[in-house]
Amino acid sequence: MEKDPKQIAENIIALVLELAKLAGEKIELGQKNHHNPKSSRSDTSGATGGLRILVGEGYFNDPKQLPEIIERLKQGGRHYSNATISMGLLNLVRERILTRFRDGGDKKWKYAIRK
Repeated sequence: MEKDPKQIAENIIALVLELAKLAGEKIELGQKNHHNPKSSRSDTSGATGGLRILVGEGYFNDPKQLPEIIERLKQGGRHYSNATISMGLLNLVRERILTRFRDGGDKKWKYAIRK
């Protein structure tokens, strides 16, 4: 006897709704009931947030090296260690917002907006 996956899913949903009702909880279909702590934080907090602001301002339209980026953040009142800013830049590279490359003669990374 082959079971219909759609029918099984409907049965599970009905049982979960019944269980929630017995527990005194109100659940609506399509509603996410778990709390995401990152969603309550501002996208502009911390070093990565400061870098996101610079991206929004178009600062990375031209390639920039780490010392230039650190100085620009300090001008905006954001004082972070080199390691913290480097990690924030790497996170934005991983999110595919920025790209990084090594300049020919200079072996230091340059960061620019990914187009």
